Amino acid sequence: MMDKDRFEILKLKGDIFRGKLKSIFTIILIIAEIVFVLLFIAKYSGHEIKFFTPELNKVAVLKIDKEIVSSTSDEVYNALEKVRDDKSVKAILVQISSPGGSPTASEEIAEYLKDINKTKPVVMYVDDMAASGAYYIASAIKPLIANKNAIVGSIGVIMPQYNIGELAKKIGIKENTLTAGKFKQPFSFFKDMSDENKKYIQDNLLKPTYKNFLEDVAKNRGVGVEKLKEFAEGKIFIANTKEIKGILVDRISNLFTIKSELKKRYGKDLVFEVVNEKFDPKGLFGVELKEILEKIEKESLKLF
Repeated sequence: MMDKDRFEILKLKGDIFRGKLKSIFTIILIIAEIVFVLLFIAKYSGHEIKFFTPELNKVAVLKIDKEIVSSTSDEVYNALEKVRDDKSVKAILVQISSPGGSPTASEEIAEYLKDINKTKPVVMYVDDMAASGAYYIASAIKPLIANKNAIVGSIGVIMPQYNIGELAKKIGIKENTLTAGKFKQPFSFFKDMSDENKKYIQDNLLKPTYKNFLEDVAKNRGVGVEKLKEFAEGKIFIANTKEIKGILVDRISNLFTIKSELKKRYGKDLVFEVVNEKFDPKGLFGVELKEILEKIEKESLKLF
């Protein structure tokens, strides 16, 4: 083989080797980029990002900070079942900031929290609002701790009904609904509800639900139903109102103090982990985590 040919082969091998090194270096840079993004999030969001999961002293933080719907009870259950038997999790801190929502979902969550509290301590804290169904949940755990400016209460049931009949006439919309059964359609968007239908809804839906709500909260709080009625009927209160101490709220505090107390109880190395907050990388620095991982995959394929 001529020296020129040998030189070309060596040059080609060198180019291939340099290409592979470049690809490896690119992958390292991309991985470093991911690490940087995660650490940035950890620093400025207050959430700790762990690359390893050693046995630690932990408190599982459950945030209920939106309207309570049917899927909320599933979210709570799925999040807490993962830590229920985890020995490194010493307690569960529930932070509530919600206007309420579904009575059924609220009751499901309240009963589940009471059950899990039998085997793992649950701390209940209202940091902004626990109204209606959210108060239903908050009442499940004693002591009920709240920020002094938090809104609590709204023990009641509501069903809004809107009449757009006049607007419908103007734009030419008519309702033609066929029913079988006198009370199959107790109300409509196109006309006022009759007195008979109002009584039907009150007697068969609103009052029974309100009775369940009132009785469950009274039982949870250890207060007589008649006494609780004084603070029910849909009323709301600022948490440090003197009249509701021991009735709707047990203690006024703040999140910093609660966490400090938990650290004194379980150790200074205690870590607080939000268990039901989903990490969404979309929009971070204009790059999605999915795109970064795809870049790694493409660069890896170049090595083979």
